[in-house]
Amino acid sequence: METIIPLNIRTLLSESEYRIPIYQRNYAWGVAEVTQLIQDVADYAKENQNNDYYIGTLVVFPHESERYFETIDGQQRTTTLTIIACSIYQNYSNGLPWYKAVNISFDHRERSNETLRAIYKSDSQHINPEQVSTEIMTVYNCVWNIIEKECKNRSLSVSDFIEYLFKKVIILRVSVPSDTDLNHYFEIMNSRGEQLEQHEIVKALLMSILRDSPEDMRAFSLIWDACSNMGRYVQMNISKSIRGYFFKDNGIDNVEEDFNTLSTNLSSIDWKQPKEEKCLIDLFKDDLQQVPYMKPWEKQDHDEEQPEYYGSVISFSNFLLHVLKVIYPQNEDIVLDDKKLISIFSACYKVASDKEQFVKDFITKLLRLRYLFDKYVIKRKFEKWSLKKIKLSGKDKLYYGSTFQRIENEEDNFEKDVIMLQAMFHVSLPSQIYKHWLSAVLLYTYRTTNISSRDFSQYLWSLAKSYMLDRYLAGENSIYSFEEIIYDNHGLPQNGSNNINWSNINIDIVEKAGEKVENFVFNFYDYILWKEKKTPNFEFAYRTSVEHFYPQNPIDNKLIKFKFLHSFGNLCLVSNSMNSKFSNSLPAAKYSNFGTDSEVLGTYSLKLQNMMQSMRDHDKWDEDKIKSEADEAKSLLMKYLFQ
Repeated sequence: METIIPLNIRTLLSESEYRIPIYQRNYAWGVAEVTQLIQDVADYAKENQNNDYYIGTLVVFPHESERYFETIDGQQRTTTLTIIACSIYQNYSNGLPWYKAVNISFDHRERSNETLRAIYKSDSQHINPEQVSTEIMTVYNCVWNIIEKECKNRSLSVSDFIEYLFKKVIILRVSVPSDTDLNHYFEIMNSRGEQLEQHEIVKALLMSILRDSPEDMRAFSLIWDACSNMGRYVQMNISKSIRGYFFKDNGIDNVEEDFNTLSTNLSSIDWKQPKEEKCLIDLFKDDLQQVPYMKPWEKQDHDEEQPEYYGSVISFSNFLLHVLKVIYPQNEDIVLDDKKLISIFSACYKVASDKEQFVKDFITKLLRLRYLFDKYVIKRKFEKWSLKKIKLSGKDKLYYGSTFQRIENEEDNFEKDVIMLQAMFHVSLPSQIYKHWLSAVLLYTYRTTNISSRDFSQYLWSLAKSYMLDRYLAGENSIYSFEEIIYDNHGLPQNGSNNINWSNINIDIVEKAGEKVENFVFNFYDYILWKEKKTPNFEFAYRTSVEHFYPQNPIDNKLIKFKFLHSFGNLCLVSNSMNSKFSNSLPAAKYSNFGTDSEVLGTYSLKLQNMMQSMRDHDKWDEDKIKSEADEAKSLLMKYLFQ
């Protein structure tokens, strides 16, 4: 089994010896790659100086008898770090007292070795030109200038940068088993051509804490792998023969939340025939014999099950961060940025008093929240939003049905409200780092028992009003953060009508601020129109471009006043492709070209459909009509925000 050890850069460069075998390519990083590396470190040193920054993996083969590590993957980064250390050693006024010698070398590449020795000793000018590695010298000659420049750009002292680089920047050294076929391993790594994803590294870090119990590691891995496939329901990612260990009710409901019970039950299974897991060496052997690797959810024991594939609103890496937000809702250091996934996880488990229990608790909560995600969060399939859960038929067959029990006819409307509200949140905030609403949904479903569509829709509606009143329409001194809205205020609006700043939606706004209206405001208004008009076929979609119905630069050069041009009454959301088609056409031309086909019209936002209908009914779109539309919008917003 591989061992994974996190090393800070000082430890990496001052302890042990690393050799780069001849089958590896030459050092190939240039100024661009090195600049990016220094910029990334400088960013973290400036903004996250108390947190570790994980720089990637270094895969090695330990030659224990000769006391060195053979570098299999990660030599470009490691060589670059050595060059940077040599440059700091020579140029930094305080030097690096701990840096006693270069500890990497290249097999049968004396030019590279001689160059590294020379830049460490500041003797590069006396090297025979034929013995100089041009690639290494090019990087070395510019590194110090890059460090000084990037530090200056961030108002970061060079000493703070150096302190952070060597103490807080972490590389994960992965040692492969002693009987690994290195040539074949390197061939596989090279053909893959990429580093491990951050969530794969997090998995390895957490599993390493359970290394003393193979049973616990197996249970952890099965749950993690099942949860990581976001395109299918989690139950369908677990082999049918063992699904009942994870879900108590016929293998589909009520998650087993005691990790020790789950691990003990799974340990009673004969995993050898058929073998469910393979170690790294087994995978190499299978690959040599061209035996295909079957993922856990691809095992052939599903009988006649028909797994449903769908488009998830979130990636697995970001889902992991949402899980942490639910577990630690008051931890402000947990942000929804998966580029920081490793450092965030590390910070969480480092402060845990019982790290093993932290890992066990996290993995069971991950399973439960993934189950809740599948059941209560919208999915995208065939260009439609849906909300389904796995059910069991009378013939013990699994099928996908409505999440909520239909007790009365009215219940159907509440389920549709849940779908529409979630879709409104999702398309308004497409970037995964801003999906705070999803954390709110997961927290609500995690804490609530006997969830009904009525209660769920009321919570989502309250959250939507909070977004409007406490964020997007709030006056300058009344704005709440998303975290405050969700975790402190529990999705309940705090501001009243006297705190509304109507200029935020461009009603009676000043010159050229129309583009600043948040997409959420437009989609919230569309939701209101949907409730008012009962438009059955309307779907929220990715409409991200703010369009002026009366154009800013009309073809006939007939301008209208800024307060009308940039008023909410004259604005709508359209797709990027539609925005380019609208261009500077006058409203009548827009209606003639794009508003007469009822099928096409049905794909527009409801606000735009209203504008098109107004052109059909009144054949004009002027300042009076824009003011009327703006007043109507304001009236409707007040009605729904405070009903």
